[in-house]
Amino acid sequence: MEYFIDVEERVRGKISNRCKLEIINEVYYGLDSEHQQKFTDSCFGHLLSVAEIKISLQIIHQCIVRAVRTLKENEVWCKFGNKIARFGLEEFVLITGLKAGELESEDENLGLQSDLIQKYFKKSKGKVVRKQLLIAFRRCGNQADKFKMGLLLMLAYVLLSAEENTSMNLWWFHVVDNFDRFNSYAWGKRSYEYTRGIFNQIKGETVKKYERNERYPYNFHGFPLAIMIWAFEAIPGLGKQFAHRLEGDRIPRMSGWDFQQTKLDGETVSKFLDTDIQIMQLMVKRTLVPSQEEAEEEFYQGMTPLDDVEDSRVDKSLDEDGIEESEEDEPSVPMHQPPRDRPSSSQDNNVVEVVRQEMRELESRLVRVINGRCDHIEAKLDRLLKLVGSGASQPQGGEFQSDKSGFHSDTRRFHTYSPQHEDNIPEENKGREEDCVFEAAVEKSVNVEEQVTPIQGEGRRGSTGQGMLSNPSTAIVVYREMPRILIPDSKHRLEEQEPVDVVMSNQPEQSAESCPKDQVGESSTILLEDETDEESPKGRGQRKRRKGKALRTPWTNPLKRRKFKNVTVYDPFREVDPAKVSDLKEWMEKASPRDAVALAICDAGRTFFEDLHDQSRWLTGDHVDSALFHIRERTVKYANLFRQDCAVLDSNFWQIVENAFEDRLNTGRKNSDDAFKKMLVDYVEGAAPVLGKPWKTCRYLYLPYCVPNSHWFAVEIDLQERQIHIFDSLTSMVREAKLGNYMKPLKVVVPRLMKKYVNDNYNTSMFTHHRSKKLPVQDNGSDCGLFTVKFIEFSLASLDLNLVQLKHMLMWRQKMAAEIFAGEFDP
Repeated sequence: MEYFIDVEERVRGKISNRCKLEIINEVYYGLDSEHQQKFTDSCFGHLLSVAEIKISLQIIHQCIVRAVRTLKENEVWCKFGNKIARFGLEEFVLITGLKAGELESEDENLGLQSDLIQKYFKKSKGKVVRKQLLIAFRRCGNQADKFKMGLLLMLAYVLLSAEENTSMNLWWFHVVDNFDRFNSYAWGKRSYEYTRGIFNQIKGETVKKYERNERYPYNFHGFPLAIMIWAFEAIPGLGKQFAHRLEGDRIPRMSGWDFQQTKLDGETVSKFLDTDIQIMQLMVKRTLVPSQEEAEEEFYQGMTPLDDVEDSRVDKSLDEDGIEESEEDEPSVPMHQPPRDRPSSSQDNNVVEVVRQEMRELESRLVRVINGRCDHIEAKLDRLLKLVGSGASQPQGGEFQSDKSGFHSDTRRFHTYSPQHEDNIPEENKGREEDCVFEAAVEKSVNVEEQVTPIQGEGRRGSTGQGMLSNPSTAIVVYREMPRILIPDSKHRLEEQEPVDVVMSNQPEQSAESCPKDQVGESSTILLEDETDEESPKGRGQRKRRKGKALRTPWTNPLKRRKFKNVTVYDPFREVDPAKVSDLKEWMEKASPRDAVALAICDAGRTFFEDLHDQSRWLTGDHVDSALFHIRERTVKYANLFRQDCAVLDSNFWQIVENAFEDRLNTGRKNSDDAFKKMLVDYVEGAAPVLGKPWKTCRYLYLPYCVPNSHWFAVEIDLQERQIHIFDSLTSMVREAKLGNYMKPLKVVVPRLMKKYVNDNYNTSMFTHHRSKKLPVQDNGSDCGLFTVKFIEFSLASLDLNLVQLKHMLMWRQKMAAEIFAGEFDP
């Protein structure tokens, strides 16, 4: 098939991207908690999963120059190697998860009467540009109106992006007044039609005027991220080579990729798409076909395809290489059709597809059966553990005492479970007999104090205490032996998986052989699954593991120390944990002036937390260093949420640098000079502070700077650009001339450290410095230390310091005090 641009006429692109994904976080964090939840539930809520991803302009450009000529007007076909792939509405919907139903007629005159236009753009004379909307959003104090403008910003800067001075469609302001109508509108189809125009920008005759080594300038409008993700999905080898695919089958597909390369060479991508695909015989998917789960999603079922002419060159179900697609990547549902049973023999279907369809259906049925049985077992186990955790046991001669046959002596008779008779039990009654045993045990059990009998056996000792049982079998009469369960895993062969028995943690380990048979019943094997296992199988068809109640100690406050798992978005305004505040308050009420808590950085007494909690008191170096330690700890724990190209230093660093700078001026203090050098080397190598990072892996250094007994501010050192950025919440405290003197030791010593211990070719000339403007300003004279910590924290999370409104600093102080006391910062 013929390219739009011949191979010898392909040019390099000088590309400008108008799609600003960072607007997603700005909108979300600019709303209060109520409207944040409303945004999450909206048709744009899933965009939060791609707010941090980078867009590779070169990958998109290399796809554009490989577009081929077809008769299709509503689809784009690209040729990679000797294979072709389609970028159409179906692909766009599967990637973005946006609705693509029928479009409405858009009357811009209706927008002139909208509430937003009348309140915020009345003087615009019927013309509102994108930049005006962004400014209005930042200034707006009404959360309801701000939420509406946030939705419009998703269109203006993300899905239908264009230049900032471009006028907006006023009809958007009309439809956003009705949230339900806005939420159900086919923005996906509108975005696709606009994004498809990117391919047309480089098809004209103008390109031929540029030499091969010249760069052709053009812009990316619409939603170019969808083109990049489509390339990763259509060419799995490309995604594996340049991006990172997240675990599990995620919907929509763009939420399943992570790409952080800011600079990617176009020649490298071009070589891969032209040569490597053929040499390595990589698969290229002609079309993207929905999985079973995707086909059931509302955005796919409600899609109305765009009419187009036929083209025999591309209208084929499979090309010559289609049969070679692997089972892992093979789609499971035909396009434009709901899930169906095995195709009839009269149809001309591929035998391999028939077998795969049957295997998928069998797997689905198997998973449903296993899930149902596991839910049934877990429900019974919860009831049993409730009894065990409360310390219930039976006195000798009690109502549930077993006789020789293994049954209790009550008038109600219970039968032991027999697997071989299961087939004779009606389906609706299966599992009911053993349920009765559990229910009766819970109802009839009596709490008594009973001395624990030591368990016989090497290395096993009995223990006494509330909530502990001398013999686990006394808590029940008869219960079913639980089978060890294996969940099918696509990544691991089933026959290679080995079941593992887990003993309950709140009772002594005891084998069935060590207990009398009339006490144990048929078996006492109990399985517990711990949800903290990070290596457990994940993805389609896998059960989410739930932590057993027996693993939760009864002495732990159930509201205390929330555990956050699978965190994908950093929330800088997360509310303070009331349980942590309660713990700190209780300790402060009981603590004497001499009592202290051993923190990671220092020992903290009651005064430490009182000063930190009181907004009128100034923060000390220990306060700031303790907070920065937990920030470093959090960047390690949640590596995907925070930048990893920077090191966070402590308040000691600038003091050591100042002493080293003075020592260079005073050659008579050689011994001290050697000591300071060793201390500085520890910082450069990442040995200091605690959880430090080697500078050779970093571009930025962040540290707090304190004008002695006067003022805190944050410092960002850009090692690549050789600049020092100062984040000051109260610029009137330090004049510019004095600021230069304070920064001089850093400007001189840091480049020399870089040359000696990091890069022999590093330039040792002095750094430059400047103070950032338009930062949030503190309201009193004591919050500068807290602002310093927050400036560093937000910089690590790549949040714009000009946009985040730091208010209610009393809440920040309370949150910081409680989390330092608890020993962990929430994400």
